[in-house]
Amino acid sequence: MKPVTTLLITLILLHLVSVGCRRIVEYPDEPSITFTSLISVDSTDVLDNPVKRVTLTFHIIDGNGDIGLTEKDTIGPFHQDSLYHYNLFIREFKLEEDVFTEVPEPDGLKKFRIPDITPAGQNKTLLADLSVTIEYPYSDQSPLPFNAFRYVYYIVDREFNYSNQDTTSVITW
Repeated sequence: MKPVTTLLITLILLHLVSVGCRRIVEYPDEPSITFTSLISVDSTDVLDNPVKRVTLTFHIIDGNGDIGLTEKDTIGPFHQDSLYHYNLFIREFKLEEDVFTEVPEPDGLKKFRIPDITPAGQNKTLLADLSVTIEYPYSDQSPLPFNAFRYVYYIVDREFNYSNQDTTSVITW
C-alpha cells in the first residue's frame, strides 16, 4: 500500500505545482469588446405604456481593468457637459431598402455610464459580460421609427482608451 500512497501524493504534488506555475495571461490596457447577444421583447414601462425593450450584451477584456465611472466622477473631463461623462456609446443604424443608414443625433446616439467595475486585488485584468437595456416607447399615434436596425458600439476607459467598435446582429419588429 505504501508505493500507491507515495505515487498518489507525488501525482497530487505534481498537479499542484503545474496549477500554481501557470503563466498569467496579460492583456492590453486598451479595452476590447465582443458582441454576445441582442434580445428584443415586448414590455410596458412604469406607467403601463407599451415599449419594445432591447438588451445588448457584450464581452469586455481590459488589461488594467479601468472600466467604469463612480458617481463622484463628475468633474474635470467627466463633467456633465463633457463627452467623457459617458463611457458607452451606441449608434443606431436603420435598415431601409437593404441599406443601413445611421439614425441622426440626438436620437441615433445612445450614451450610457458604465459603473466602476474595476476588479479587486492585485490582478486588475477585467473579463466581464455587460448588458444594457434600451426602451422604445410606441403607440398608435407614435409608432416605432423603423422596423429593422442594428447597433455599432464602443466603450472608453478611465484613461480615455477607446475600445474597438463592434456591430450587433439585426433586430426586426
